[in-house]
Parts: sequence; C-alpha cells; structure tokens
Amino acid sequence: MELNSTSYHSQGLTRGLAALRVLGAEPQPMSLAALSRALDLPKPTVVRLLAVMEREGFVTRVGQPPMFTLGPSLYALTESLGPADLSQLTAPTMKALADELGFTTNLGVLQGRAVLHLAVEEPARALRIAAGGFLDHTYCTGLGKMLLSALDPEDVDEHVPLSEPYERFTDATITDRTSLDRELVRIRERGTAIDDQERNRGVRCMAILVPTADELAISLSVSGPAGELGAGDEARVLHVLNEAAAAIAELPRLSGALQTVRDRLALA
Repeated sequence: MELNSTSYHSQGLTRGLAALRVLGAEPQPMSLAALSRALDLPKPTVVRLLAVMEREGFVTRVGQPPMFTLGPSLYALTESLGPADLSQLTAPTMKALADELGFTTNLGVLQGRAVLHLAVEEPARALRIAAGGFLDHTYCTGLGKMLLSALDPEDVDEHVPLSEPYERFTDATITDRTSLDRELVRIRERGTAIDDQERNRGVRCMAILVPTADELAISLSVSGPAGELGAGDEARVLHVLNEAAAAIAELPRLSGALQTVRDRLALA
C-alpha cells in the first residue's frame, strides 16, 4: 500500500511538472482543451492537476473562458536568476486582456516629452489598432495623459512640448496648456484617461495607472475603434482594465523588471 501511494503521488508530481513545462514553452496562456491535448491526458485529470497548482500559485487562470499560464510562485522561485524583461513578464496578462476586449493593449512610461511604449499586445482579430511606434506624444494619448496626471502639476512642463500650440492631429486634439491642465484635473478625479480620437481619427483609448508602490509610474491602456469603445462601453472596459492592472501589479518579478526600465531611462 505504501509503495502504491508513493507511486501515485510520484505520478501526480510528474504530470504536474510536465504541465508546467508545456505552459512555460507557450508564449500565450493555454486553454484546458489545448493543455489536455499537449499532455495526452483526459480533461478531468488536467482539471485536478490545475486545481492543485493554482491553489499553490504555480498556475494562474486568466480571461474568460479560462486560460492558464505560469503563476507567481514559479516566478518567485526564479527571482534570483535576475530581473525579467517587462514585456515578457506582462505579456500573458496583456494578451488575455486584448483577447477578452478585442482591443490593442499598451504599457507605457514617460520618457522626457514622450511616452515610451514598453509592451504591446494585439487581440486575435482581423481589425487591430497599430501602436504607432515605441514613442508617442504625451498630451494627446491615453497613456500620456494618464502619466501626466500622476505628476505634481509643476513637473508637467518637463513632459509636454516646449511651445504652444501643440501639434494638432485631429479636430479633437488638445493644443494648449490651459486645456490640458483642465483635462488632467478631470483625469485625477475619475482615475482614468480617455483619448477620444485626439491622436488618431476613429480611435479611442482608455488608460489607467498600474497600482504599484514603485516610484516609476506605469500606465496600461486599451485602444479600439471609436464605434466599439464608446461612452456606453467605458464602465465595462474600465472594470476589466482595472483587473488586469491589479494582476500586473502583483507579478512577483515586477520590481526587478521596473528597475531595468529605470536604468534604461537613465541612459536615454
């Protein structure tokens, strides 16, 4: 009986390790069906394995319908290997967010008078909103305005164009500091920044701050067609966006990844 018990637990451990290897080899979260096929195990068996590993933090469930990826406990074990790349670290959460909403997701920080896009994930759909490069303007983008709102008002000057009027991209673009200051007040009050076709005609963006204790402010946004991300969609989108930002803030290797970003910004 003791031998059989040992053999049973060894089999479960072997299967669990195999599941972790499969999840680690995939750049995106996997469905239950896909994981079951990869392991050549019945779904009920995989469900039991995932339940144990999720409870212990080695597997994380994301999205709806549920997808599975490596969890924080596994990353905590590898913390001593050095800081993770922020885009790789956040990719599973951002990709799940993109697929759930059908919008492009972006993660950014301030770099001088521009926004530096640190990570971009696109949804699994034909219609996508291009990120437009690694650097973008602060005063007319969701990410940029959200990050400006996190500054002390006297520090905003360092991160906007030197002269007015600011470059206009659409009829909705803010082009002067007075209007921008009023917008930043509204953003601080509601906790989210909205780019309502200010940067690109036909495109709306919602952005929030990732709630970390780190001194470096980072912002998460989603961008989509104005017809699909209208005022009536904002409450639903904001709820999902806040959940994703909270998940990113809890990533155990985030602090080291942000230090790498700070080092990069210092050299820019």
